[in-house]
Amino acid sequence: MQTWLSGGVRVVNHEHLHAKVIVVGKTAIVGSANISQRAASGTIAEAALKTTDPQAVKTARAFIKQLITSGGEDINQKWIDEANTLFPKNRVTPAWSETEPDELAPFNLWLGWYSNTEERTEQDDEAYEEAVAEAPAAFRPSARFEPIGMLEEPADDGRLAPGDRVIMLGPRNARFVDFRSIRAVQKSHRRRFMALYRRDHQHPQVTNAAVRRALVNLNSDLPSEEGEAGRWLTDPAERNAVPALWEVEDPGTP
Repeated sequence: MQTWLSGGVRVVNHEHLHAKVIVVGKTAIVGSANISQRAASGTIAEAALKTTDPQAVKTARAFIKQLITSGGEDINQKWIDEANTLFPKNRVTPAWSETEPDELAPFNLWLGWYSNTEERTEQDDEAYEEAVAEAPAAFRPSARFEPIGMLEEPADDGRLAPGDRVIMLGPRNARFVDFRSIRAVQKSHRRRFMALYRRDHQHPQVTNAAVRRALVNLNSDLPSEEGEAGRWLTDPAERNAVPALWEVEDPGTP
């Protein structure tokens, strides 16, 4: 915003704005993505419609003007200075780091179903950004590592501890991740939590079916999707066979 304001651009804040509408000349773009690092990373599904239809562009432009005149607040230098004081850059935008993880440290291993199909709110995003900003450098975005924020229920709070590893079973594929932290989402309409994990992009892609085959070979199986959230892998044979799918050796439990 400082760059835009210094360049002579009118910048307007709207307290209740959630829509993403852009009009440039004879083109309009309407979509779901915020102008943020998370939206640009490709880790979440976003969609947008770009159109040059004259009526659609006219309607989009009128929508923006109506927002400005009904609740818009012009941003000035004083507003930006106060925002910088309240939200320092190094608190909101985490540093990018190539810190190597400790692959040899013993860990507990949780196998469970994870699905974030619910649309996130601004409060959810704030909880995620705060968790990343407060995490060690190894849990911040880099070419190798990707922080993952998962919305979880109160029953999940306290199950995992820093240093635990998790096999996340999704709709089709499974991910082998490190657990960092969990925190309550503030000002949410219902009690829920944001958990922070880290994924290593050097790990190969593994399907749920491959995990199941590894367990079936040991006379075991995946936890039930219906009622069972998951289970700890404590059997040495399971702890050797399943992490091996991601080329991870089991160093033992803490």
